[in-house]
Amino acid sequence: MRDLKTVIMCKNLKVLNRSKNGILIYCKHNNMYQLLYNNLNFNFTEVEFESFHNYLHNIEVDYWEEEYKYSIYDKRIPIPTIQSNLLILLNKQEVEELAALIKLRPKKYDLLSLCDIEYKLYPN
Repeated sequence: MRDLKTVIMCKNLKVLNRSKNGILIYCKHNNMYQLLYNNLNFNFTEVEFESFHNYLHNIEVDYWEEEYKYSIYDKRIPIPTIQSNLLILLNKQEVEELAALIKLRPKKYDLLSLCDIEYKLYPN
């Protein structure tokens, strides 16, 4: 039987998106995002997640592929990290899949009631 902490924790987790190689989870309890992609595991605050999202969606994939076209590595698109001795290298397909995985969706809107709609209704 599961302990109470595990059950409570599971209720706080929400799967936001999945792909072939990854999953994006949000934890309501501590307002953190967890991104698992291939063999990488990221834990982001909301600010860090938005920053990573913006970086990934603005990366110049074609530039980096041209810049490192003679590289010995198949993966040529660098993703820098805060740790100076760690650089993540991805290929174009991985960047596209990762960007799709973390794509922010618009917030859901509440449904309007009839009273909320300002429209003159003329019965026939």
